[in-house]
Amino acid sequence: MRKTINNKKSPPAGRQGFTLMEVIVAVAIIVTALISSLALITSSISSIKENKSKIIATGLAQEGLEVVRNIRDNNWLNYKRTADDWRDGLSAGNYRVQFDQESLLSFSSVPLKINTTDGRYQYSNGNDTIYYRKITIQDINIDQFKVIAEISWREAGRDNLVSAETRFYNWLKEE
Repeated sequence: MRKTINNKKSPPAGRQGFTLMEVIVAVAIIVTALISSLALITSSISSIKENKSKIIATGLAQEGLEVVRNIRDNNWLNYKRTADDWRDGLSAGNYRVQFDQESLLSFSSVPLKINTTDGRYQYSNGNDTIYYRKITIQDINIDQFKVIAEISWREAGRDNLVSAETRFYNWLKEE
């Protein structure tokens, strides 16, 4: 009888290679993790951009209210404190305001511009932005009125709106 000698050595236990199925599963897990990470990063960037727009709009709304407050305060500084004149230039209606103006501008639906040299939002010069500002003044009584500042813009196919309101009183009135 002849003895056959087999020179092939079998691999030691636990050192066998990956099967095709294991490789496919591993690649699927890695691809899923990468796609999920990419989706999260894209969503975060979109959210950051949206939040930036809301912060700018909130600041523009606050600025609108402050311009109206400045007009009322200038009336007081000019000794316009009676029921007849404390609201000079602040009658009920819709308006536009600009930070460097001492009076309200007639309302029209034009976008705010941003001045590229100083970064200020205005209507007179600069590049058009996505923001529109409307100031609404509503009468409440002889010593009180309400101001609503609305900033609207369209971004990523959606209409957005930020609104702020306050009431102004003639607490410095003279009889």
